[in-house]
Amino acid sequence: MIKRLLLISLVLGVLSGCSLVDSVNNSLDYTKEATTFINDASQFAESIPELAQQAATNTDAKETLTQELEAMKTRISEFNGIEAPAFAQTIHEQLVALNDTLLTDINGYMDQIQNGVTDFQNSNIVQTINKINETM
Repeated sequence: MIKRLLLISLVLGVLSGCSLVDSVNNSLDYTKEATTFINDASQFAESIPELAQQAATNTDAKETLTQELEAMKTRISEFNGIEAPAFAQTIHEQLVALNDTLLTDINGYMDQIQNGVTDFQNSNIVQTINKINETM
């Protein structure tokens, strides 16, 4: 009887240790993913204004611009779908809300491009990404 109780305690101890390791791994994975996303968004914000300027006179640049905008929309959707660990839930919710704003900004800018207007000056994309950077 004591051996069984000891064995059960040992198994439960090992299993709870595994969940702790999993929790730490999930936290590290989320932190890495969030940092990568924010870095990607920053690089996107830095590259888009010049690309938009080129798109005004170059159809290849306009196509590249559209592809970059679509890629960022996909990246935003992927990040928003991540399940954040408990410690990062509030920050993740803030990032998702800002990402929703960023999606709206990107969609509005893509509508402008469809209408032949590539002027990036009237876009709020960079300002929204700056707010995302401030979150971390």
